[in-house]
Amino acid sequence: MNDLVSIEQELVRLSNSLSGVIDEFEALCRIAAEARNDYDVAWAKALLKISTDNPKETVAVKDAMTTQIVEHQMREARIAEAIRDAAKERIRALESLLTVHQSRLRWLDEGRRIG
Repeated sequence: MNDLVSIEQELVRLSNSLSGVIDEFEALCRIAAEARNDYDVAWAKALLKISTDNPKETVAVKDAMTTQIVEHQMREARIAEAIRDAAKERIRALESLLTVHQSRLRWLDEGRRIG
């Protein structure tokens, strides 16, 4: 009986954790999208400025110069996207743990009924 209670408590804890991460995930997606948008716009503006300032530069040189100009926005976008992706992986992990504990609970409950 003690195992059943501890598994049920773990299921409640995992469900609460999953609910919290899912609630947070939407906000993290929005933050990542806004950071990516800021980066893309900054990249386009910087590239246009470089293109008009240095018409003889190669594409690779223009890309490198643009990257230096928008370094901060690029870093912020990548960090936001990594945080969002980590939350997605946490959701998957919590879902897997819930499934495992639900299976254990069913198995123990069936054993209790039979035995």
